[in-house]
Order: sequence, then structure tokens, then C-alpha cells
Amino acid sequence: MTAPASLQKCLSSVLERSLVNRYIRSSADFSMSARDYYNAALKDLNAKDSEGAIHHLIMSLSSENNHEPSLHLVKTMLFGLSKKFAESGGETWKQRFGTLGKWILHLEKQVTDIDKNILILKNQKLKEKEQGLWLFLAKLFFPKKFESIENKIVRMNTDKENLKKQIMVATKIAQMEEYAKVLSLILEICLYPARYSWVVL
Repeated sequence: MTAPASLQKCLSSVLERSLVNRYIRSSADFSMSARDYYNAALKDLNAKDSEGAIHHLIMSLSSENNHEPSLHLVKTMLFGLSKKFAESGGETWKQRFGTLGKWILHLEKQVTDIDKNILILKNQKLKEKEQGLWLFLAKLFFPKKFESIENKIVRMNTDKENLKKQIMVATKIAQMEEYAKVLSLILEICLYPARYSWVVL
């Protein structure tokens, strides 16, 4: 059995600082037993708080690195997340954009571009009001050449809402990937601690 903080130290050494801050919380202590932390993880999962569940599993396995129920829960969560990630097309999007983060940035840029174009159209609408009669006659005789600015704005807002939905989906997929990454590391450290002997304990 390892020292209580070994799992946390290993994770702190290999994970990005932002992930360490989320999953290994500074207020962590070992006042509860591994079983109690495991039960807390189950409650978190019941409340759909995967981040909290992972934190409590880290606490459980830090205090008892071979706690079977906790290890089993880590494996079950990892399997479920990997399956959902595959079904959501996570690998396909990663191959297309390199990372899920780049996919999200791509979508966010499209939203920003639409906002800029909507602003341009609104400015154009103000200018059209100044043209008065000549613009009215042009639209009357050549209607196909003059799709109304209002229609363009409506269409762009629809596109923007669809992109926002895609961002929500992409964010969920990226979150699944993050959870799976942390869980797989927890499992590897607990099952193959020798691989992390380079970490100063």
C-alpha cells in the first residue's frame, strides 16, 4: 500500500495545472475512510456530478490504493465514457481538427464572424434609409437582387443558434474526453505504480 498522498502526487506531476486544481482540491484531507469517499462518489454520480465523483475516487484511492469498489467504479466510469465518446463521434472530430479544443475554437470563430456580419448589415440598413425613394424603386423593379436585410439577419441568427448548439455538443464531448483521461491515469497509477516511481513521494 502506498502513502496516502501518493496518488495525488502522481496526478499532480502528470496532469495540467487546471485539471489538478479541479480534481485534487486544496481542502482535501483523509478524515474519512476509503469506503466513505467511495459512497460520496456514488452520491456525486447520482447527482450527475462527474467531477465531484472523480475527486472523491481520488481521495478514496489515495487513502487505500487497492480499494476494490473504487477501482471497479473507476473502470465502469471509464468504460461508459469511452463508449459515449465513440458514439458521439469524438475521434472523428479529433481527426478533423487535431483536438476537440480546436474544433470548439473553430465553431466560436464562426459565431464571432456572424456577429460581425450582422453588425455590418445593421449599419447597411441605416444607410439604406438615407437612400429613400431610389432604393424603394430599385427593390420594386428588381426584387430578386434585393433580399431584405431583415431576412439576412434572421438567417444569420438561425445559423448562429445552430452553431451554439454545436458548441454545447462539442463541449460535452471534450468534457467526456477529459474525464476519461483523468480516470485512465488514476487506474494506471493504482494498478501499475512502478511506472510512476520517478515521482518523488
